[in-house]
Amino acid sequence: MNTANTSAGHKVPFGHKVAFGLGMLANQMFPAALGIFMVVLVQNLGFPPWMWGVLFFLPRVFDSVTDPIMGFISDNTRSTWGRRKQYVFIGAIVMGISFVAMWQLHRESGLNYNFVYFLCWSIVFYAGLTLFSIPYVAMGYEMSDDFHERTSIMAVAQWIGQWAWVIAPWFWVVMYDPKWFENAD
Repeated sequence: MNTANTSAGHKVPFGHKVAFGLGMLANQMFPAALGIFMVVLVQNLGFPPWMWGVLFFLPRVFDSVTDPIMGFISDNTRSTWGRRKQYVFIGAIVMGISFVAMWQLHRESGLNYNFVYFLCWSIVFYAGLTLFSIPYVAMGYEMSDDFHERTSIMAVAQWIGQWAWVIAPWFWVVMYDPKWFENAD
């Protein structure tokens, strides 16, 4: 990629930028929702603050190690599907399944079991997030050779992605609305 290229070059249609940006909404929504739902562990399942801290910290340490590795793998992949698409596809599936699985907690299972269970599924979730987000963001930068056009693509994608942080707090309304969950405590 030539970052010095400022010619008009190839213009990516606005609709393509928006379509790409919808992936950024998913990329941001899962972590935003995870932050909102983590409070359930403390309030409803009785996790002490140190457990909550470990659950926030360890998966992100794992993520900080796997992100550059995934970048290297994605950059050096040669396949009929391209360098990135298969990872985005697999990562989306892993993220979706693990996000649902990590919340299958029951008080009867006990605090320690729920802690280990949630920690393991959080790590799987962050592995899926790495598989999805690292190649996905790189795809955005490869949509154009023009520096200004790449900036425009990522600006639209980030603008759409930031809506996740506006939407996620509304999950509180759903979680504690008796019309949705009669026995929610």
